[in-house]
Amino acid sequence: MNLIIFLKGLLMGLCDVIPGISGGTIAFITGIYGRLMKAVANIDKVFLKYLFSGNMQKAFKRIDFTFLITLFGGIILAVLIGSRAIIYLLDNYFIYTISFFIGIILGSLELLTENISIKKYSLFGILGLLLGISFMFVIPLTINPSLIYIFFGGFLAISAMFLPGISGAFILLVMGLYGVMLRAIKIMDITKIIIFVVGAFLGALTISRIINFLFKKYKNKTMIFLAGLVLGSLSVPFKSIVYIQELSFFKTIIMFLFLVLGLVIVFLLNKLKK
Repeated sequence: MNLIIFLKGLLMGLCDVIPGISGGTIAFITGIYGRLMKAVANIDKVFLKYLFSGNMQKAFKRIDFTFLITLFGGIILAVLIGSRAIIYLLDNYFIYTISFFIGIILGSLELLTENISIKKYSLFGILGLLLGISFMFVIPLTINPSLIYIFFGGFLAISAMFLPGISGAFILLVMGLYGVMLRAIKIMDITKIIIFVVGAFLGALTISRIINFLFKKYKNKTMIFLAGLVLGSLSVPFKSIVYIQELSFFKTIIMFLFLVLGLVIVFLLNKLKK
């Protein structure tokens, strides 16, 4: 089972380095989203309660420590290795790579709205859809970032990563930090990486608590809103494909095949749900 969790983390990590693709969506697809949010939200309050009691074994159990380590081990490995692979694929096979991930996202929509009345909560879906589409009109910034700016970049990126439909990599792109952090990982710029990770850690604690609250009080509304967000956010990678020149009939067919492959992957991953 730990191997399956690790593989899910790998897929989340690969998606998280693609602007416009959300690792949170993959967490939904593979059935670990609620468990992840609960585990992360419990980290600080559990350790504050048990840190001085000496019963760290109980603390680790309460925060689902093995699950978190296994999952984030996969995510980190995917980011370290996958960032180079993704850069290569985007540079050489951009439209096919993006089409594959669009297929994954499309396949997730049914899972997000499973057993929920879409008609009853349609207003929340429309709001999510409009918010997702609005990302398409955000113009990426070009800056020379300070360490404080990198800290806030980590905070916002991880928050976005935990929300299906909002890509952490896209947030970094908008903030002008996407290339900066990819280069930092490639050359192992420890200072920038540590500052980013600290911001991400605090962001994870914050957003996980918000999501847990929404799931407890307004689960169906939240799910429909996130489904609309997922669908609307497709405008970001789709916009990237539209701007590609010389999109021949042959390339379109290949794109479609990769999109279908993404749908098939979702179907197979759904079989791994507990």
